[in-house]
Amino acid sequence: MKELRRHIRFVGLCLVGLFGLWLLYFCYSTYFYGGRWFANPYNTRISSKKQSVIAGTVTDTAGEVLAYTDAQGERRYAQDEATRRAVSHVVGDDGAKVANGVETFHAQYLLGFNSNVLERLADVIRGQQQRGDDIQLTISAELSRTIAAAFPEGRLGAVVVLNYRTGDVLAMVSKGDFDPENMDEALANEEAGALVNRATQGLYPPGSVFKIVTLASALSAMPGVEERAFLCTGQLAVDRSVVTDAGDAVHGEQTLVQAFSNSCNNVFASLALDLGYQTLGLTAQTMGFNDNFLFRDLVVYNSSYPIDDKSLDDLAWSGVGQGRVLVTPLHMAMIAGAVANDGQMMEPRLLKAVVTPQGQTRSRLQGSAVYAEAMTPQVAQIIADYMVTTVQGGTARQAAISGYRVGGKTGSAEASDDKTIDTHAWFAGFVQDDEHPLAVAVVVEFGGSGGSVAAPLAKLALEKAISLGF
Repeated sequence: MKELRRHIRFVGLCLVGLFGLWLLYFCYSTYFYGGRWFANPYNTRISSKKQSVIAGTVTDTAGEVLAYTDAQGERRYAQDEATRRAVSHVVGDDGAKVANGVETFHAQYLLGFNSNVLERLADVIRGQQQRGDDIQLTISAELSRTIAAAFPEGRLGAVVVLNYRTGDVLAMVSKGDFDPENMDEALANEEAGALVNRATQGLYPPGSVFKIVTLASALSAMPGVEERAFLCTGQLAVDRSVVTDAGDAVHGEQTLVQAFSNSCNNVFASLALDLGYQTLGLTAQTMGFNDNFLFRDLVVYNSSYPIDDKSLDDLAWSGVGQGRVLVTPLHMAMIAGAVANDGQMMEPRLLKAVVTPQGQTRSRLQGSAVYAEAMTPQVAQIIADYMVTTVQGGTARQAAISGYRVGGKTGSAEASDDKTIDTHAWFAGFVQDDEHPLAVAVVVEFGGSGGSVAAPLAKLALEKAISLGF
């Protein structure tokens, strides 16, 4: 009998333990995947809820209205088309065609799923239709408009501006764009990717902006690499391929900082070969490559680095951001921000506040979350100095802003389009300033040179952000 009771007690404890584990997993899943569940196109609760709830208002960081429900119960967006298009992928649409926009991804707030029983009872007593919560975003509509207007006409791509201390997303402009007031046109252009948020969903070969990662790996794993002299002959024969530089440039003998400033493929491909897949891949993973991004406020596609590859050719090309290396513009801005922030990479934030219909703040950014210690402060300082040198006298000169310490790295990443090879124009950089802690990433698809196309656009975005007090 005692033996039976002991077994029953053991089974009971096991069941309690399993229930506890299930409860922990449920809480974890709700915290990280709640928005993704709401954004699922098969979630019929959203469409049914819209029939009985007045959806909340979405505003930018300055209070400018980006989305609201009119007196007839119809969903409306910013008054001018330029604003609607500039923030279209951030805000989304009423029909959930943009699953990762605020309108769908944060529907639990806008449609009042988080309101409690007392709040709903108060609406019933007053005879009022339930209202959802209002959302204030971290992005600036004015900054977004400025960037969108300056983006090269007819080109696709993205620009991201972050506060690298807090992770606040100040601008996330994706081109092509769409007008949420005219979704028929947007759906007609769906083949051109008008509904795709290229800032968070666009996976691009990073080209030379990835040299930030290769440099961090070399500084961490190769003692004395800063003092080494490197010889660039214009060609680096590997196994079955030859690594060359843009325009078949020959840089001759260089220091490491000169090779970075000149964006020398020969040197950084040779560094990748010296480091090997395991070491370079570990550095890339520390910076977020191959990780499953589970951010609370937004969905970001996973960047990738081929750690399982064995080819020396691919290894060499990976050191200069080619081959199977892919990254989103938002992630690249996070990496640039980590360099300026003593190695700390912050989680990107999009929600500034969630306010109930009664005016009470339901959810606010309470400080900032560190996503990763991407590199040591010592390594970050060296890379920051290299990036500043690159802006002062290297390939990123067109990103310089008078009176500010600006660092950056350009990239011209080869990509194929209709069986032809062209280059995406890249820039990733920062303003290292206590009052204006800004990071930026720019990609212009098939835009050509990062130094002449992406760097000036990054400068404009940073200057506008500074003028707005960010």
